[in-house]
Formats: sequence, structure tokens, C-alpha cells
Amino acid sequence: MQLLLWYAALYLLLVLLVRFIHLHIWTPLRIQHHFKKQGITRPGYRLMIGSTGEIKRMYAEAQSKPTSFHPDAVLQKAIPYYYQWSRIYGKTFLYWFGSKPRLAVSDPYIIREALVKTNSSFEKIEFSPIARLLFAQGLTGLKGVKWAIHRRMANEAFYMERIKGCVPEVAVSTTKMLEKWEERRNLQ
Repeated sequence: MQLLLWYAALYLLLVLLVRFIHLHIWTPLRIQHHFKKQGITRPGYRLMIGSTGEIKRMYAEAQSKPTSFHPDAVLQKAIPYYYQWSRIYGKTFLYWFGSKPRLAVSDPYIIREALVKTNSSFEKIEFSPIARLLFAQGLTGLKGVKWAIHRRMANEAFYMERIKGCVPEVAVSTTKMLEKWEERRNLQ
């Protein structure tokens, strides 16, 4: 009886080990190989943590630098890993949150294809609980039929004729807002 329990424990340990190797070693290596054949490069994968350690380091480094309101500076501060990796690996690259792959895409044609398709070919990343409070009821947080309805309503606002008339006003308004922020920052 005791020998049977020992074998059961050994079998369970072996199953857990095989599952761990499959999830955290085999699958990421297979995914990396798949994308490498397509010419998509990536930052290195680290066992169990993926790219998150490097992402944390880049965020800390970006937060320690002073902020300017140049578009590149805002991007460097908001998503520093994307800014740096897109310069190194190109418009499309693979990175990891733990053992889950993320494909960063900035090619407008691929983005359009992903946004227009409604047949669930492309899945959205789940929001964190805090981000869900901000975005869950907007176009970025919806899926399926609700997404299609909101997309159809929002689409009306983006006709070229409507946008052309607003560009100068938006530019002036944005410049004023950035100047006010800069003044407030200098007062603190």
C-alpha cells in the first residue's frame, strides 16, 4: 500500500514536471521558432518571467527621467519597452508576459485587418482590473456584437471631410493644453 502511494506521488510529480516543461519551455521555443521563420524577431525569453523583468526595468528607467511633451518623449515614457524594441526589432516583434506571447504590430495594414475583422481571428489582451475601470465600456474593451455596434457608431466621426475641418482647432487646443501642463509642472 505504501509503495502504491509512493508510485502515485512519483507519477503526479512526473506529470507536473512534463506539464511545466511543455508550458514554459517547449511552447515558447516553438512559438519563437514559428515567428523567426516569418522574419519576426524578438527580445529574449526568460523562463517563467518572459520579458517582464526587462519591461519593469525600462519603466523604472523611463520614470526616473524628466518628461518633455514631444511625441517621441511621451511614447518613451508611456510604453518604453515598445519604443525601444520597435527601434531594435522593427515594426512587428514578439515579446512575452510570463509564458504568454504578445505580438506587437505597428503596420497600419495589419492593424486595420485586426480591427475590421469581427470573426475573432485576433484576440484582445484582457485588461488588468484598474485598466478595466478605464476602458472596459469603450471600443477597446468590448467584444463581439457590442464591439460591432460601438464601432459602427464611432465610425461616423471619422469621415475624412469631418476630420479635415477639425485639424487646426485640435492642434491649437492641444498646444494650449501642453503649455498649461508645462506651467503647472514648473510651479511644482
